[in-house]
Amino acid sequence: MTIHEQAEVMKKKLAAMGITTDAELQKALEETRIDIALFVNKPENGEKSA
Repeated sequence: MTIHEQAEVMKKKLAAMGITTDAELQKALEETRIDIALFVNKPENGEKSA
């Protein structure tokens, strides 16, 4: 399947979910975003995280 075909499939799936514009997609992403900070170990002693 080409990139174009994959994009068309994704557009159809999003449309079925009621998402037809970039703004609607952004809103849906923001509404479903979770804060993963609770699940990630914090670096200690000045170590850098990944």
